Amino acid sequence: MSAIQATHTITTAPETMLQVLTSTPATVSHRPTLLFIPFWGGSSRTFGALAARLSPDFPLILPTLRGWGASTGPADPAAYKTTDNANDLVAVVTQLRADRTLLAAGLLQHGLILVGHSMGGKIAQVLAARSDFGALLKGVVLIAPAPLGKLEPSAEMREQQIAAYSSKELAERALKHVLLGSDVGVDELRLLVEDCVSGSEFATLAWPKYAIREDYETVASGTEGLKIIAVVGGLDKIETAEIVEDRVVRVWKKAGASVPMVLLEGAGHLIPVEAPQRVEEVIRTFTQ
Repeated sequence: MSAIQATHTITTAPETMLQVLTSTPATVSHRPTLLFIPFWGGSSRTFGALAARLSPDFPLILPTLRGWGASTGPADPAAYKTTDNANDLVAVVTQLRADRTLLAAGLLQHGLILVGHSMGGKIAQVLAARSDFGALLKGVVLIAPAPLGKLEPSAEMREQQIAAYSSKELAERALKHVLLGSDVGVDELRLLVEDCVSGSEFATLAWPKYAIREDYETVASGTEGLKIIAVVGGLDKIETAEIVEDRVVRVWKKAGASVPMVLLEGAGHLIPVEAPQRVEEVIRTFTQ
């Protein structure tokens, strides 16, 4: 079974247009729509292999965040907060729901599942905590998620992050020695490098300079019954199983949500690229 794909350019705020890919199964699906939110340096392409596996059965929304790739953002260094990205995605869903052709194909007709990776995991948690999607939201899949609360990296690590995507050579080094836990092949590595250096100055610097330290932990209240799952790579050097257990699972359990954690041995931080088949299995089980 194939899927029908489309590319949209969606204005979400002044000076902000997101490139958004949608995919709907050739036969109308009654499954929830999956909205993928990429990591810092990623794009809709980060989920390419995973989306290909899921697209025959699930409607998909794959945005590239403001300031990355073909998506534009304001010439304002302070306009790339976690909440700015979250607000963009609310606007994306609102506008896609107004498209009758997409609705008829099943997009956003049977609920919404947020799939957030790393920085995208923090954005997904903010969206869930704020109840932006109301009853439409059926669950959240957090892949190597950054915590909802504040992270305070050392000065050395902060400087390394600021410089990490300043050239293709440095981006490749960061990917090979920090982000990846396994070999993804020459072609996939090239695409990852291209994405990492595609960001505008403001989008690239926002995460290490301030967004990583934004604290939204207190927002996670009154979310009893929210369905969440966390997926962690056994070789992840950034969001280790211990960090995710303490800073993500514990926080949401305190807020009343049940959050099982799945450990994928042999995978690093870029789980959607390194282990798409195993992530597919997690998502299919989660949405049953």
